[in-house]
Amino acid sequence: MIIGKKRAAVLAVAGLTIYGSLLLTAVSASPPKTKHKPTTKKSAGGSAALIAEGKKVYEANKCANCHMIHGKGGKSGPDLTKTGANPAHSLAWFEAEIKNPKSHKADAKMPAYGDKIKGKDLRALATYMVSLKK
Repeated sequence: MIIGKKRAAVLAVAGLTIYGSLLLTAVSASPPKTKHKPTTKKSAGGSAALIAEGKKVYEANKCANCHMIHGKGGKSGPDLTKTGANPAHSLAWFEAEIKNPKSHKADAKMPAYGDKIKGKDLRALATYMVSLKK
């Protein structure tokens, strides 16, 4: 019977070794878990099409006469190159800023565009602003 006990112990160790190897292989073969969602064009501040539309609204309203983005544009208004990186600058914040800049800063020099930029154009322009992070 001693041989039977030794054989059972060897088989148990071998079984556990095989099970552990399979488990380790399964775990290492699975995709790594990340804390962050994968970056997509939409999660980066809106869809690429909406951002492109917002850039057109920016250009059509001659925002570059006062604002600079990536070294191009005027200097009388704030540089907007990284404006979307500011956590306080949400989509809603930009919409309010574009409609009436005095809503955030009483002595703002930028004119209100609430009567000129509305609806989908306002949303597109704000989405473009949020996308400006680099």
